[in-house]
Amino acid sequence: VNLTFGVSMFLTSKKVWARFLAPLFVLGLVFQLAGCGDNEPEQRKAFTEYLQTSVINGTKVKLPALTEEQKKAFGNYTKDYELLTGFSDQLNTAFSESMQSSMNELRSLNSMKAMVDGREKVEKAQTEVKAVQAKLDEIIKKTADSYAALKQPDDLKAVYAQAYGKIVTQQGDLAKQTLVLLDSTFDDILKISDFLKAQGDKIEYQGQVVQFTEQDALDKFNEMNKSLQNNQQQLMAVAQKIAQLM
Repeated sequence: VNLTFGVSMFLTSKKVWARFLAPLFVLGLVFQLAGCGDNEPEQRKAFTEYLQTSVINGTKVKLPALTEEQKKAFGNYTKDYELLTGFSDQLNTAFSESMQSSMNELRSLNSMKAMVDGREKVEKAQTEVKAVQAKLDEIIKKTADSYAALKQPDDLKAVYAQAYGKIVTQQGDLAKQTLVLLDSTFDDILKISDFLKAQGDKIEYQGQVVQFTEQDALDKFNEMNKSLQNNQQQLMAVAQKIAQLM
């Protein structure tokens, strides 16, 4: 009786386990079928070729959105592409939303007198530049962390690294240079503004020119203005590099 009971329990338990394992067997079959139909190599090849021809070999850093056909061809690597375009989008947003209004206001400071009278506009612009610098650091770190987390085959990894260097590293470096030079430029403008205001009636504004009555004051002004001109020249050089890439 005990033997019959034991056999009966064994058969019953086998049926229970069979019913329990059945979905797993089916799932395993699905995995097998998915593996047989895996087109990752083709997707990787298509994405690698696109990076090489359209991103790395191209002269511009502005990347187009992928078509539905391209997304299908690249498969999961579409997300790797979106990492590059996402960085550019965040960079553009950081600059346009945070600085556009204040930079437009600075256009009215077209003379030394206007620069002195509009000091608060320069202060506002410099504050926004510092805010964008902090935002840029955040964007670069977030993008770098996402990049480090990517799992790519070695052949794609080497090509993607070049694309990342061009789109993220290069743009990020130019953006940093721009902000540093803007900050330094605003420092110079504020120093000159304060210096001119302190001169009182010892100077006379004639259009865009300032007339000094004391040589010592003129020498100090020329020294500060030289620093300002140097920063502006460097800023123009960076702007030209950016224009060539966009």
